[in-house]
Amino acid sequence: MFPVIRFFILIGMALSPVVFAQGSDESSSADKKKTGRRTWIVATSLPEGVKSPVTILAGGELSEVRLSKRSVGTSIKVPKDGLIQVVNPTVSADGETTYEILASLTIPDGVKDSLGILVPVPKLTPPLLFKSKIIDLDKFRGGSALFVNLTNLEIGVILGSKKKTIKTGRVEIIDGGDFSGSKSLAVSYHYRSPKEDKWNLISASTVPLRSSLREILIFSYNAELDQIGYHGMSFHVNK
Repeated sequence: MFPVIRFFILIGMALSPVVFAQGSDESSSADKKKTGRRTWIVATSLPEGVKSPVTILAGGELSEVRLSKRSVGTSIKVPKDGLIQVVNPTVSADGETTYEILASLTIPDGVKDSLGILVPVPKLTPPLLFKSKIIDLDKFRGGSALFVNLTNLEIGVILGSKKKTIKTGRVEIIDGGDFSGSKSLAVSYHYRSPKEDKWNLISASTVPLRSSLREILIFSYNAELDQIGYHGMSFHVNK
């Protein structure tokens, strides 16, 4: 175990297991039938009062998508304006439906397939509950790993011969390289306390990478244990 230190979850996100999850997702044959631009949405966690599935408003149409911290749900067709919102529909006494916007994602032009990461952030202007980060899946290939740092410490990752420092609130990708099938690599996770200029080991192990999977690992603060925690999910590469 690593030394226990006290710190708090990151309040604002910078926007512009000891193994990967190797779990299942719902990007099934239904996704393969969709044409045009697509996005998948995951949530690092669900705030109190938010239940899955959530209601999505995109291009004037409503749909439901399951949000999970462990897996990726079905894809959403990106409308022409690129705007996708997580909403809470409410009906007034006179029967008029309005939509409270819980999260808003804008998919940039030219991005065909993307992953939207929703992060619950306290003290946002109501009714907003999440900030978001958009990942271009053309840059997040199968056999690679994406790391999300939701602590207020720097996180260091060593995967095989590659190293990444992940600043507070940031997302980084380590490219697994060109390979087919699976391979095993040594991995270690570290944190650096602002009070000392050194890296402290969180854990180390050996993990399998598969060319058919994208791996996601999310670091956060575990209040019950007063230490850094993390969880992973796997995201299949759609052919």
